[in-house]
Amino acid sequence: MKWFSTWFDSPYYHILYDQRDENEASSFIKAIHQKLNTPQNAHVLDAACGQGRHAKTLKELGYKVDAFDLSPKNIEVAKRFSTKNLTFFVHDLRDSLPLAGVYDLVCNFFTSFGYFDLKSDNQAAFHSLSASLKPGGVFLMDFFNPNYVLKHLVRQETVIKQGISFEIHRWAEDGYLYKSIDFKDQDLVHHFEEKVELISQSDFMDYALKSGLSFTGILGDYQLNSFDDQNSPRMIFLWTKN
Repeated sequence: MKWFSTWFDSPYYHILYDQRDENEASSFIKAIHQKLNTPQNAHVLDAACGQGRHAKTLKELGYKVDAFDLSPKNIEVAKRFSTKNLTFFVHDLRDSLPLAGVYDLVCNFFTSFGYFDLKSDNQAAFHSLSASLKPGGVFLMDFFNPNYVLKHLVRQETVIKQGISFEIHRWAEDGYLYKSIDFKDQDLVHHFEEKVELISQSDFMDYALKSGLSFTGILGDYQLNSFDDQNSPRMIFLWTKN
């Protein structure tokens, strides 16, 4: 079983990352909504949606939203937000989606990519997401900027959450960024490891081109500032379906 199948389903994942700024995420999504000027009744796909909070924001903007995640537990939690215009389902990014050629906007937020061992899996995910778009539809991919991350890498730290002391080590090796997470809870010792590919800007551009997508822009952070290869924390790509 792949690491992301177990770690993302673990309650400890959500304990460790409970500090993630939902206000920043909501502000980013609303800013993208204004920048893209997508019609309020547009059909939107949130790919790798986690527990659905960002899909909920998209629905509140007036979109009809479908959202999926690999984790059944995440989708179980997300379904508390379900309405007529907000639907959740379990799905793997690499597999063909139930609907093709229907979405006005496909979003992949907050580094929900790069977890596969094979570049062919990355390409398969791009093909699947591209195929789900209408002609002229927009694909937004939000990923960390590898140059920035490596420059600012914190190699070791201790994070205490809910009385649990998480010992975290980070390193880069063979084109991947690793994070080792060790902790003890209720006399049980736990170990998890994250592995995310350091995907370059040019690799993303190649995946998109091979999937029938045309490049329309790249932004460098959640305030939608211009991208700088060395100093921007994010790579927020915008492509249009040919």
